Amino acid sequence: MRGERAGVIILYEMTSPVGTAVEPLFAHNVRLWLRVWAAVQSVGVIVGCAIMLTDKAPIPPSAFGVVALLVLYHAVGFWAHAWILARPWAILIYVPLGWFLVLASLRYASGFVLLVFGAILQGFIFLPFAAAIVTLGLVIALLVALIVSQNRTAWNSLFAARILSVVAMGVMIGTIMLYIHRVNRDAAIRARLLRQLDDAQRDLADRAREAGVQEERQRLARDIHDTLAQGFTSVIKHLEAVELDFAAAEASKTRDVMQNARPHLAHATNVSRESLEEIRRLVWALRPQQLSEATLGSALQRIVAQWGEANGVSASCEVASMPPLQPDADVIFLRATQEALSNVAKHAAATTVSVTLHAVDGLALLSIDDDGRGFADSDTQREGKFGLTGMRERVRRFGGHVLVESTVGEGTSVTVAMPLAAITFVA
Repeated sequence: MRGERAGVIILYEMTSPVGTAVEPLFAHNVRLWLRVWAAVQSVGVIVGCAIMLTDKAPIPPSAFGVVALLVLYHAVGFWAHAWILARPWAILIYVPLGWFLVLASLRYASGFVLLVFGAILQGFIFLPFAAAIVTLGLVIALLVALIVSQNRTAWNSLFAARILSVVAMGVMIGTIMLYIHRVNRDAAIRARLLRQLDDAQRDLADRAREAGVQEERQRLARDIHDTLAQGFTSVIKHLEAVELDFAAAEASKTRDVMQNARPHLAHATNVSRESLEEIRRLVWALRPQQLSEATLGSALQRIVAQWGEANGVSASCEVASMPPLQPDADVIFLRATQEALSNVAKHAAATTVSVTLHAVDGLALLSIDDDGRGFADSDTQREGKFGLTGMRERVRRFGGHVLVESTVGEGTSVTVAMPLAAITFVA
């Protein structure tokens, strides 16, 4: 089909009023019309041979050669149609040769006249529409000329009826082909416009995705430069100052080096903690790989199962049916689960952990419950400085809340609640 389409483009490309290339007459169902053409010509050959054999006149040897050439000619056209269409010079040889064989066969039997109808159809398959219409007109003129040349009597109503029938047949065939041509042309134009629209939409989506990726990279680069790079630069400077203090203490054999180094170490510690918080903020902003490979529910179940196996804790995860959520909401729920499980592994000494995600009264609720040692309210604030505080900030963007309930010796429950109206994905 690729060679066939290539031939179509070479031979038939015409420009429409909207600047769109137009397909040939039977481009969308050319195999069907080739079968129709082959069937019509087969019937014409069979009828012509039957009439020729039943005629009492002797059959010249050349008749069998013409019939054999007709069969070979149509077999080549049927099987090598794409190859012929891809080469204009082959069309200029093939089509006239067919008409020559059809006209030659008419010398031996009138039944071969059916081949004329197939030859007209062949013109619309192999030739541009305008050339096929001109060919149809020439055929009608030729048939009229043959009728006139065979008339040996004066003009009468039968003679006129034969001529009118031939002309009417030509007009009918031309009208049908013109209708098919216009329908096919309009369908081809629509198909091309739809393909161009699809290509434009895909290109626009690709460009938007690339722009989004580039913008995100630039944002991360700015955040890293403005926070982490400067923070670590400050840490390095203060540590270098401490190193200089130690070197000076060794040289002077003094003992007050710790007194001078203590402010630098304190500042370096504070900057390191702030930089760690920035790192966690950047990590939270990135879309996790788990969500790129699976849905939120599947990702949560996999994370909980892997965490339970790695920490030797009986961990379960239950995810109820949820409406499609925005990507940012998926990230928040996933990161909150990871943060809570990390805290359980570090501090809780729990034996069982359960994670549930479900919707209740217009809220999406993520709950992480453990039966560990728990902690007091003051410990909650201290433990939440990095993890829970960052979690609350991200949930607050959607009008949500993070609730922590814990009792010493009885376990801890962390619940992330966000309104579905704010996080539901809208197509």
